Amino acid sequence: MPEGCPRIEAVSITLEELEAVRLVDLLELDQEEAAFYMGISRKAFWNDLMNARKKIASALVYGMGLRIEGGSFALRGGDGSQVMEEKSSQHEMQLMERELALLRSRLERLSSKLADLKASDNISKD
Repeated sequence: MPEGCPRIEAVSITLEELEAVRLVDLLELDQEEAAFYMGISRKAFWNDLMNARKKIASALVYGMGLRIEGGSFALRGGDGSQVMEEKSSQHEMQLMERELALLRSRLERLSSKLADLKASDNISKD
């Protein structure tokens, strides 16, 4: 709750919505990378992100608190069965492999943009 705020209302934001904001606005991942990281479709990710931003803006503008609650999520690690740990490990490896592929793709795009900038700089010097 905001300090000194007479209101007792709070806007509820789910853990998924909070994670969407964290990945895009704090870690600066693009939406495709963030959706992959969360294991959801880009459409579902977009909906979570837009809902979260709207709720956060509303809380800021109207001086209300933010309550983080609910959602559907699974924590990684912990004391699960051997089978669950193996499945989790396999899933995490798949996530890392896909994330690596996305990072390589992003690096290629950035390299291409850099090469284009260097080429246009060379042309303008001539």
